[in-house]
Amino acid sequence: MIKKDTRKHLPSRLMRESLVSKEVIRGTQIRKEFRILPDVNLIKIGGRSIMDRGKAGLENLVEEIGRLRKQYRIIIGVGGGARERHTYSLGVDLGLPTGGLATIAKAMSEQNALMLQVLLAKHGAIRTPQEHFEELPLYLANGAIPVITAMPPYQYWEHPPQRGRIPPHGSDTGMFLFSETFGTRPLILLKDVDGLYTADPRKNKNVRLIPRIGARELLDLNPPGLPLERKVVELILRARNATEVRIINGLVPGNLTRALRGGKVGTIIFKDGK
Repeated sequence: MIKKDTRKHLPSRLMRESLVSKEVIRGTQIRKEFRILPDVNLIKIGGRSIMDRGKAGLENLVEEIGRLRKQYRIIIGVGGGARERHTYSLGVDLGLPTGGLATIAKAMSEQNALMLQVLLAKHGAIRTPQEHFEELPLYLANGAIPVITAMPPYQYWEHPPQRGRIPPHGSDTGMFLFSETFGTRPLILLKDVDGLYTADPRKNKNVRLIPRIGARELLDLNPPGLPLERKVVELILRARNATEVRIINGLVPGNLTRALRGGKVGTIIFKDGK
C-alpha cells in the first residue's frame, strides 16, 4: 500500500521547475531591480598604477578622499598590483590551476586594502572583509569609508579562461560586479592614464582622448590593449544596474573630485546596443 504524501509544500512558481530551463530563466526577468546602495560612490584604486607608486601615488589622493568623505558616501576597493603578478608568475611556474592562482593572488589585494585603510584611518576608513558586507550601511551611515578587497571571491571556483591559466576575473571585474550587485553609482576606476585613446599615446602622438564610448563599439574596435579588464566591458552589455564605468587618471590631483561632481574628466564606457 502506497502511503499518502503528508508533507506540506509552500506554493512557489519555481518549486517544481528546473532552474536551468530557458523558459524559467526568462520568467525571472524584471523591469527594475532593487538597488541596495544607490547613493554610494564606488572607487577602485589601481594596484599597479597607483598603489605600487607608494607615497608618490597615494599622498595627494588620500587627502583628497579624506576631504570628499565629508560630502559623499564612498566605498574604496584596491587591486594587488605588482605583487599579484609576481604571485601569478610563481603559481604558473609551479603548475597551479586557475582556481589555485585566484586563491593565492587574492591575498595581495587584501594586503593593499589593509595598507590603504591604515593610510585613510584618520579619515574614518574601516577595513571591511567580504564576509561582513552586510555591515556596510552601518559604516556608511556613520561617515566611515569602507575599504574592501577588489578581487572577486571566486578563488577555487574561478572560471577557466579561454586561453592560458590567468584568472579572467581580476580586481576591475570584482569592483564592477560589486557595483552591479549593490546598485551603486557608476564605478570610477583610478588608473595612471587619462582614459581611452584612439591609439596608444606612448607610440603615436596623433591621438585623441575618447570621452564616451559604448561597450559594444569598444569590443568591435578590438584594440590591442585596454587600461581596464576586457571582462568588464563584456559584462557591461549584460548589466542591469552598472551600465557605465568611468576611467580617470588618479595621479592628477582634483580629478576624482571633478568626476564625483559630474565634471568632464576621463572616459565613460556605457551600455549600448540591445
